[in-house]
Amino acid sequence: MKQLAIIISVVSLVIFSSCEKVISIDLENVAARLVIEGIVDDSGNPTKVTIGKSSVFSANNSYPKVSGAAVKIIDDLGNMFLLTEAKTGTYTNASLTGVIGRTYHLIVTLEGKTYTASSTITRKAKIDSLVIDDNAFGSGLGGSDSKKWIGVSYADPIGFGDNAQVVQTINGRHDRMTHVADDFYSDGGSTQFFITTGKIKLNAGDTVVEELRFVDKGVYRYLSGIQNLADGNTIPENPNSNISGNVLGFFSAHSSQKKQIIIR
Repeated sequence: MKQLAIIISVVSLVIFSSCEKVISIDLENVAARLVIEGIVDDSGNPTKVTIGKSSVFSANNSYPKVSGAAVKIIDDLGNMFLLTEAKTGTYTNASLTGVIGRTYHLIVTLEGKTYTASSTITRKAKIDSLVIDDNAFGSGLGGSDSKKWIGVSYADPIGFGDNAQVVQTINGRHDRMTHVADDFYSDGGSTQFFITTGKIKLNAGDTVVEELRFVDKGVYRYLSGIQNLADGNTIPENPNSNISGNVLGFFSAHSSQKKQIIIR
């Protein structure tokens, strides 16, 4: 059960985590775990890897960043990109822009240990439209009292195996909600997610940005595990990271497409 404290910490750390659950368990003296989160996408934004350590639950959700790591990413053509520490625990490279179909290999060396991961940018889909609708579940869902939610519609490419993630930002702040789904029941068709808010209540005039990511299977499994855990749909256990070395977190190479809407 002590492992559950680690899970709760990670769910809070990931910017696209799901609904909070209040769980009463013994949370004393859980050992800190290394947390690595890395993103490569095709948006043109700098590639970023953050490194920290999970804290015990009683530490008020304080996640110390880890400095001094050597971080590099190598693509499947042999091109190597070194990431420099822009600030404590945050490593970036502005020249690395992801390419659809290419696989990227993350290598992190810290305190004499090496951690590795691989991820592939699979395909890309375009958001067709965003709509604002009444929250069908009423207020209170997802730890928020928002009575509105956002519908994200896109056309799934033909061919099974696509895994979508939607990340929501409200007034420039990452919200605590995410939605991930595969295309088992929607291959080649129109797909719509309704995304509730986390702790941010939607008000008139708010600017909401929805980002549609197509992630590979390994990343999907990790994010799906986080989502199922927070929704109470699974036995509590650490989601399977795609990074070696018994760390928490994930490395995601994915396509990215964003669309904005203003709440009326």
